[in-house]
Amino acid sequence: MSTIQEEFFSGFCRTANETRTVACEYACGTDGSVELTEFGCDFEKCVNSSACLILAQAREHEKQG
Repeated sequence: MSTIQEEFFSGFCRTANETRTVACEYACGTDGSVELTEFGCDFEKCVNSSACLILAQAREHEKQG
């Protein structure tokens, strides 16, 4: 059974040209794995997603577990 962990990450959004705080949800497995399941921004459609520092923070948290 996994649990849900909620985290908030802040940074500058190039698309919105402003500082943003994004809510993220992670599924935490019993084996210690962490998977990003929700990112409170539509990064899949964002033209700046490859350079998004907020998404980078969220992915780094996922790697650290």
